[in-house]
Amino acid sequence: MSPQGLMRKIMAQGGTVEVCAIYLPGKGVGAEVLLDGVGTARPPAMAARLLAEDTRIMSL
Repeated sequence: MSPQGLMRKIMAQGGTVEVCAIYLPGKGVGAEVLLDGVGTARPPAMAARLLAEDTRIMSL
């Protein structure tokens, strides 16, 4: 499965998909290149969600 296909599947099942905050500037592009529904992660909010007791993390 491609990364885009995986992101679409996660979102279709109600999951949240966000790219790293430095990904877009590192690629020299803006948020307009992201799929609809994909956001940009904010480090403090992401850290809080990762550390939350009920968080499930999927890693490739």
